[in-house]
Amino acid sequence: MLIRHADSGDTEAIIELTKQLGYEITRESVTANLHLYEKIQAYVFVAVRNEKVIAYVAGIFIPLFHSHEMMFRITALCVHEAERERGVGKSLVLKLEELCRKKDCYYLEVTSGEKRKKEAHLFYEGLGYQPYKGKRYIKRLEAE
Repeated sequence: MLIRHADSGDTEAIIELTKQLGYEITRESVTANLHLYEKIQAYVFVAVRNEKVIAYVAGIFIPLFHSHEMMFRITALCVHEAERERGVGKSLVLKLEELCRKKDCYYLEVTSGEKRKKEAHLFYEGLGYQPYKGKRYIKRLEAE
């Protein structure tokens, strides 16, 4: 298995994988997101086996104001249903952790909603991620 930076040739595979997460995304949105992530120096990696994209992970470094350090937020992770429980997701997360260490970032965060299958939560816990005990607040603004 090869892990590499995602590129525009991965668009269709990313669309199909994102559907497996329960989200619809257009070709235009994937293209725009890949461009945006590159522009803001965020990361999208894909896992490839037999020349086929079987998974992807995306994330971004965020500077923390209250403590002079960086945090890395995993914004998306999806492994093709047929490839789950084969170490693909773990390999992608370890790739991000390696990237973080190289950039002196030792704090990672991932959100996994209540609607996610229990296996997703157990996956992160198995990699040493601990559930956050605080509350998370969100607000979606309406366009004017």
